[in-house]
Amino acid sequence: MASRKKRLKKQIEGLIRQAEKHEAKAETEEGKKDTTPDYWLGEAERFRKRAKERKEMLEKLEKKDKN
Repeated sequence: MASRKKRLKKQIEGLIRQAEKHEAKAETEEGKKDTTPDYWLGEAERFRKRAKERKEMLEKLEKKDKN
């Protein structure tokens, strides 16, 4: 179980980093045909949603281990 927790923690960190990168791109880059600022913000939102799901899984695992 420890390796699964470790993997989930790394995934959460990576997803949050990606979301931050995409938010920065939305602020700094001019939009092109298929990569508008709205696109970058949408991608960031999806990354944050996946990170939240992973965090919930991790909390569920930790709660299960305590019992």
